[in-house]
Amino acid sequence: MFPKTGDSGWTPTTREILYYAATTIHADGAGLHKRPARTSYTNKYVPTLVAATHPTQTHTINLLGHDITITLTATNYEWDWGDGTPHTITAYQGTVFEKGMDPNKDPRLIRHYYTPPNGWRSRFDGPYPDATRTITLTTTWSGTATNPFTGETQTINGLVTTTETTGPFRLSHLIVSNTDTWEEKQGH
Repeated sequence: MFPKTGDSGWTPTTREILYYAATTIHADGAGLHKRPARTSYTNKYVPTLVAATHPTQTHTINLLGHDITITLTATNYEWDWGDGTPHTITAYQGTVFEKGMDPNKDPRLIRHYYTPPNGWRSRFDGPYPDATRTITLTTTWSGTATNPFTGETQTINGLVTTTETTGPFRLSHLIVSNTDTWEEKQGH
């Protein structure tokens, strides 16, 4: 693709190095993390929480006999919730939920509230519909490299885009029954 540096005095620009790297490296996703892991709930105050756990990555390419380190930094996250609602787009990666955080109010958390499918309102409407969702995270990365021939460092925004998914997970609805009230409704 590139002539040798000795041929006609040509030296690649840092921009050319970065674009070459974008076509040769296999960028990893940003590390999509979801809680709860296997199910999401449709209750009013039970959000699904997500975060990106790997917002930077490095790769090494060899170009004209030089090893060049390419650093990718996530600059934009687009969360597709898989339910037809608007995507959440942010420059912030989110934080993984830890004990003691308020899942509904903590500003460090990225959350989504699923609603029941097919108009389902309560267990009195019959069994919960069989529904699954998949969250897709599309991450846009900037790339930074230092040109070994000129010493110039350059960053190109939007150099690489990655996509990763959770895979299908079930939707469910938490049901809390007060035993005494439930027994009274049953006529006991």
